[in-house]
Amino acid sequence: MKVAVSSNGEDLNAQLDHRFGRCAYFLVVNSEDMSFETFNNESAVQGGGAGIQAAQFLASLGVEA
Repeated sequence: MKVAVSSNGEDLNAQLDHRFGRCAYFLVVNSEDMSFETFNNESAVQGGGAGIQAAQFLASLGVEA
């Protein structure tokens, strides 16, 4: 299963970010083998709707949680 984590950094040792739509990065982790990809949160700088845009982006990647 693909799981998205809001993060302040680009690797698994980075701190979690308590914000979703305004976090710096998303780590998308495959829970089966712990492989991961890092994505810049392009919607963080939007004036409004950052959370919705972030959710749509993650859904397009096939994130399930």
